[in-house]
Amino acid sequence: MKVMLYGDWPLALTYLEPLYQYIRTSEPSWDVWFDGAVGERRSPPIGAPDVVITCDELSAAPNAPLKVCIFHGMASKAQAFATPRGDQFVNRSQDYAVPSDYYRDLLVSLGVGEDRIVVTGLTKHDQLKRRVLYAPTHNDELSAIPVITNRIYEVSGVRVMLHMYLQNPTLKMHHSLAAHYPVHDTEHDPVENLAWADTVIGDMGSIVMEALALGKRGIQVLNPRHRDYYQRKGISESELERLPEIHLPRRYGLVVHSADELLEAVNIAPVGGASAKIVEWIKQRLG
Repeated sequence: MKVMLYGDWPLALTYLEPLYQYIRTSEPSWDVWFDGAVGERRSPPIGAPDVVITCDELSAAPNAPLKVCIFHGMASKAQAFATPRGDQFVNRSQDYAVPSDYYRDLLVSLGVGEDRIVVTGLTKHDQLKRRVLYAPTHNDELSAIPVITNRIYEVSGVRVMLHMYLQNPTLKMHHSLAAHYPVHDTEHDPVENLAWADTVIGDMGSIVMEALALGKRGIQVLNPRHRDYYQRKGISESELERLPEIHLPRRYGLVVHSADELLEAVNIAPVGGASAKIVEWIKQRLG
């Protein structure tokens, strides 16, 4: 297999270099080289490429039996993923490796066939990791647990940290909540987990606001029964709106109401493994 990585401008190396390194390691029998504005970095082999991979949907790269655009970011700038280039997306003879299902749907809405699109994430992220902490509180009217249950494990690599009451075997009233999380962290304290995470998922407890105070992404799962709890405490609707656990996540974080909303928010795009998925797509397309 002869694979040309074509960069129309030097920035393309940010996306092509991880793919180059992966192919060199995983497919040592393949010839892979750079061309275009970054062509001087490697000497190409003799012969035409079987595959050309670009970072721009209107790349000047030559054609090949398989041409794949892996894009160069997640914005459109009114061009990529948008109607000004709709006809080119449809009519150019190339496939598209996109950052997520959301981007696949944008191309499909422009008329691109789904058989030409593969969801990979960005090669730029291959050596990066997302660190997601899920730390629900214990009260069943305030906690994320009745809303999310065990679906939190659908978040890749998530670390679950249970409230100390949920880990206390003498508090039998919390056993049904804790039962959703047979796998949870017992090696780190809350401060260590906050330092570790880049995204923190919580509820009406303090952890979301602590994450926001640290400049991290805070996602609050809103339990539909939370108002019952506050009403019993004598909190009016107007005062409830001013309380920190209502006001701050709404203003500076993200509030979700279901497991589906949470998973959509966290899984904006897969992180890691994009190069591997592109190589598998090449094998599938060229047999």
